[in-house]
Amino acid sequence: MVLRRVIISLLLLIFVVFFCLLAVSLSRSGSMSGGMGVNSSFGEVKIKRMSAPDFSMELFDDSQIRLSDLKGKIVVLDFWSSWCSPCRKEAQVLSDTYLEYRDKGVEFIGISIWDRKTDALKHIDEFNIEYPSGPDAKGDILVDYGVTGIPEKIFIDQNGNKLKKFTGPVTKEEMESILDGLLGY
Repeated sequence: MVLRRVIISLLLLIFVVFFCLLAVSLSRSGSMSGGMGVNSSFGEVKIKRMSAPDFSMELFDDSQIRLSDLKGKIVVLDFWSSWCSPCRKEAQVLSDTYLEYRDKGVEFIGISIWDRKTDALKHIDEFNIEYPSGPDAKGDILVDYGVTGIPEKIFIDQNGNKLKKFTGPVTKEEMESILDGLLGY
């Protein structure tokens, strides 16, 4: 009987400690619950200017793209997934901004991560995304660029150098400001 009370008391104590830890964790996060891999802090992240790692990727339309073939253009790498709410929030902004800047020496590459092909294709169709997009099936590009969550955008200059990194969804005004600055407007 005494052993039973001790076991019940210990289980109750573990239960209480667990919920106390949970309460502390929620209070420190501001009660924001982000999905794993989805950025919960938004804005520009300072990065060291350095040569962008080259990569080749098979696109959803079965063609290939190589980053080094785009030298001379500003390149925006957009890391996204169809199930990611912040990615969906900015999808139309990116689509519209691409259409506005593609004739000004700017290229976008959509890099779908942690997604099913059918869902990614529906996303591309839904938001009328015309820039090249494909999956990072092995996660190599994700790792090479130090992506910590989605959405993330990496801005690469005409010489192939990483200049800026932006986490979270962007507004049209933010995209235009960044691209205009990189174009020297």
